[in-house]
Amino acid sequence: MCALCGILVDGPHWTESGTDGGRSDSNKSNQDQYLEKAHRIKILNIVLRPLGARAEDWSGQYIVRNLAGGASDVAPNLPAIWKSLEYILNREIDPLDPDFLLKLEKVHTDFEQLG
Repeated sequence: MCALCGILVDGPHWTESGTDGGRSDSNKSNQDQYLEKAHRIKILNIVLRPLGARAEDWSGQYIVRNLAGGASDVAPNLPAIWKSLEYILNREIDPLDPDFLLKLEKVHTDFEQLG
């Protein structure tokens, strides 16, 4: 999807329906919405780090980049991040791969020890 078409996507994806970001009736301030999105991006980056990637917020969507630089893609929602990862990393990604889950567990353990 091109960046312009991505901006035109209407409303949150159903995967965010359980979050404040997915509520259309939310009366949160812009600052609160920004802080919640920043927190989701922080968690997402913990998940993406073992894969060699990171994500950023861009107009309510995600820019996914590889850590080596040079490759990026726009993902309109959380499920699309996996396809973007495969595109920028040039390999298939299985979020349930045992090796990935072990790496993710180590990153999570290290993160908990820091704070």
